[in-house]
Parts: sequence; structure tokens; C-alpha cells
Amino acid sequence: MVRMMKVFDITLWMKSKLNRKDFEFFATRTYAVWMERLRTVHNNDSKKEGINVKWCETMLCGYQEARTSMLISASRREHISSPSRWIAPPINQLCLGVDAAYNVNSNRYAIGGVVRNHEGQTLLAFGKRITKPPSIVAAELIAIEEGVQMTLTQNLRINQITSDSLMAVQAVTSPAEDFGYTGAFATKIMNLLATHAHLKLEHVLRTANGVAHSLASFVISSPSPFVWICGEFPAWLVKLVIEDLTLF
Repeated sequence: MVRMMKVFDITLWMKSKLNRKDFEFFATRTYAVWMERLRTVHNNDSKKEGINVKWCETMLCGYQEARTSMLISASRREHISSPSRWIAPPINQLCLGVDAAYNVNSNRYAIGGVVRNHEGQTLLAFGKRITKPPSIVAAELIAIEEGVQMTLTQNLRINQITSDSLMAVQAVTSPAEDFGYTGAFATKIMNLLATHAHLKLEHVLRTANGVAHSLASFVISSPSPFVWICGEFPAWLVKLVIEDLTLF
């Protein structure tokens, strides 16, 4: 009991000295050492196997994923009476939000997207630069197509696709005769949606598409494209999604 209290005191002291990420790493390793000690003492096992590092990593990832889920759920409950921002899909459905971004200083274009369920939990986030498109509408259409293809690759059955580009959405849902680049991009998306009847493309306001826009803007200055899946999100993305839900 005395030893356990000492471990507890040391853990509290370490918590005051380390940031959250380092402390969580320290805590899981400490717990693993303690469990190994109990196994050795109570099972009379003198084998020196050491700490199961893989088990520690699995436990840490599980904890971080559960904490993220709780933070997002709590955020929704606390701000449920606030004005609407991000619009949640129906229960048990997934929504893909996509956007394109352009930086006038670097003359770079990029696209980004995020998949969330009806509770606001993020399942996928991605971003990549694209070659300079013939128009900004074409860039928005590329974001739609790339986003859908990304979800198919990750075996995510999305139901809604949202974009804040009205012209891009109308080019697909209400096409006029267009033999230019825009028409060609729109036709590719129409063919893609035709083979996946459960997909529905909708227009939303920019304020309802903030995370996708931030991802596209972020990758413009990023050295490489990225694809983050559930449980592997960086802290800034978790914060961004939670802030987006505070007005939901």
C-alpha cells in the first residue's frame, strides 16, 4: 500500500511537470510497470520479460480516442442551444465536407475534406495540393471528386457530400450545356454519383464548412499531403472540430 501511494504521489508530481501528451505516455508506461510487478509478485513469476510496449501503445491510443469522443459529445451537449453552424447528417449516416483553397502569395491551390457522423465524431480527414486548375470552380469540383474517391478507398459509406461552392454543386446537380473544363469535371462527378446511388451532393454555407476549408488551407503550406483516420488525429484538428461543434 505504501509503495502504491508513492507511485501515486510521483504520478501527480509528473502531471504538474509534463504536458498532456508526455504525461499520458508516462502514465501508460508506469501502469504497465506496476502490472508487471503485480504479475511477478503474485504469480511467483521470476521471468524478466519486461514491458509489453505494443500493449502500452494500444492502451494509450484507445484512451486518447475515447477522450476525443467524450470531448466532442460533451461539446455538443453544452452548446446544443447555440445557433447552427455545422449541420449533422441523419442518425447513422456519414457526411463528407470538402473545400478548395487558394493562397495568393504562394499561388498554390489545395483541397481538403472531413468525414463526420451524426454525433460530430471525425472518422477521416485529408488534404492535398493540386496543380493549378483552370478555375476556382474546377478546384471545388476536384475537391468533391477526390473526397468521394478517398472515402471509397477507406471503405467509408458516406451519404452526404457538402460543398460551399454553389456553382460547383449546380454544375453537378443542375448541369447546363458546358463543353469546357468545368463541364468535364462535373461530368466525372455525375458518373461517379450515378454508380453510388446513396450519395447526395448538397450546397452549404461557408460557416457550415469551416473544418474542410481549414484543412485545405493548412495543406497549402504543408510539405506533403495527409490522410488522418480515426484515432490518429493531431491535437489541433481535434480542437478545430470541437470549436466547429460549439455552434452546432
